[in-house]
Amino acid sequence: MIDKRYHVFICTSGVDMQAERVVLSQALVSQGFFSWGLEQRTPLTTAFARRQIDDCDYFVLLLGGCYGDLSASGVSYMHLEYIYAVTKQKPILVLMHEAPDSRAPELQEKTGEGKSKFSDFRQQLQRERDVVVSYRNMRDLEMAVRHAMPQMIERYPSAGWIRPQNTQKLQEEVDQLRQKIAQLELKNNVFREEAIQIPRVHPDELFSFDYKVHAYQDGNFKELRPQRKMKWGEILAVLGPGFSPAAPEENFSRVINEFLNQTSLGDVREVMPRAHATARSQINIRALHTIKMQLKHNNWIVPSGRDNRQRLLWELTPQAEKTLMTMNQGKKAI
Repeated sequence: MIDKRYHVFICTSGVDMQAERVVLSQALVSQGFFSWGLEQRTPLTTAFARRQIDDCDYFVLLLGGCYGDLSASGVSYMHLEYIYAVTKQKPILVLMHEAPDSRAPELQEKTGEGKSKFSDFRQQLQRERDVVVSYRNMRDLEMAVRHAMPQMIERYPSAGWIRPQNTQKLQEEVDQLRQKIAQLELKNNVFREEAIQIPRVHPDELFSFDYKVHAYQDGNFKELRPQRKMKWGEILAVLGPGFSPAAPEENFSRVINEFLNQTSLGDVREVMPRAHATARSQINIRALHTIKMQLKHNNWIVPSGRDNRQRLLWELTPQAEKTLMTMNQGKKAI
């Protein structure tokens, strides 16, 4: 009996894939997965689907011969769900019909525009995804799922859901790991600043850095490396809420990458004017290290204990809050 269960979000073009969805769901259930997804979408279901993608362990896109219902932006809901899963860095498996033109006419796009968008999206998936599996019929699809999902688990391990009777053993392992981490930190002084002399910065001083981002234009995908200039005060304003209340150090990368995801479209449109979406923004690792060191050296963020997983927590200082307040007052005065 499998001791761990995984949540799989199934993404399809809609009711035209109902037969395949049934086969896929049954194959997943027989392997111990929980499956979920929407067949019919509206603007009202978008937020609900995104919450499910947030919670899922794996994202499976099942592509037949249709691009699916279009959102207000002209991009199909299926395509939008895929883009959202990419931004959340979910492990993605694409199951693609080998010959969509051979499907029944009612299971294909009927308009020239629909066929063009479907073809572009299909080519994008083939170009962009490492794991794309083709199938010809229902039997192929079932066998593909049974073969591919164990490989996905091995290649992209996920926390999943642990059966309740194993929680005691799991807790013992967690406690042992906590002790080892504490011993290693004590021995190596992992969080020591290593006596590096860094000058303090003024909130109005500029800091330049580059970051990586995936840009989408006309159904095509391209990886760019735009430059961004920000004042240190602006960086503090972005990161500050992520450490009030105190939070682990990984919040540095999470918060700033989320900020870049929300604001990168302007940078991207300088080289791709018709870009309609961006995803997977990731700041240069050296720039991220500089930002962390500078915020600590400026006494804007300081360690404040550990959480129940023994991770070191960092917290916004009163000095940083005062700096942010001064900046806000300056903006109001202007």
